Amino acid sequence: MSDHRKQTIVKEIHFWKENRLLPKEYCDFLLALYAGEDDDSTERQSSEQNRKRLQTSYVALIPTLFLLPLSFLVIYFTEWNWIMQTGLLSSFVAIAWIHFYWLKYKGSNLYHYPLIVSLLIFLLLSVWFSQQWGENDTYVFAVLLFHLVCWLTVGWYWRLPYLLISGIIGLLSVSVYIVL
Repeated sequence: MSDHRKQTIVKEIHFWKENRLLPKEYCDFLLALYAGEDDDSTERQSSEQNRKRLQTSYVALIPTLFLLPLSFLVIYFTEWNWIMQTGLLSSFVAIAWIHFYWLKYKGSNLYHYPLIVSLLIFLLLSVWFSQQWGENDTYVFAVLLFHLVCWLTVGWYWRLPYLLISGIIGLLSVSVYIVL
């Protein structure tokens, strides 16, 4: 096989490995087969790229973490119309969900933070909205119970213990408050 063809195949295998089109072990085997040796430079490049991806994930995480305090600011310290507040908070939830799915797609373990932020902002938005339209606290309790059951469901489905625990503690707290 000519050198040009081997280099093309090796570049293609590197591309597959970077974009996770094939498992790492398969790519290493194919690289060893076509390059004739175990490619240590590939490992260094891969670790360098992983480090850069992690840095990008951390930088992208900072604005998402500021959405929660900004949500409290929007609700409690502005005199905006309720439509504007609802739209802005809904966009905050959408931004956090998009960031959650992006981090989950990239395989980063930082996807938990945008998930928590989006769930808390959505809870804040729902409680605020039920207080605006509800005559009594029954609507607020119904919204709280709905969110806590959703947290339990999502925690069970995705095997996230912090959502299961917070859902159980929340349900117990709301139940005790209603009974007393």
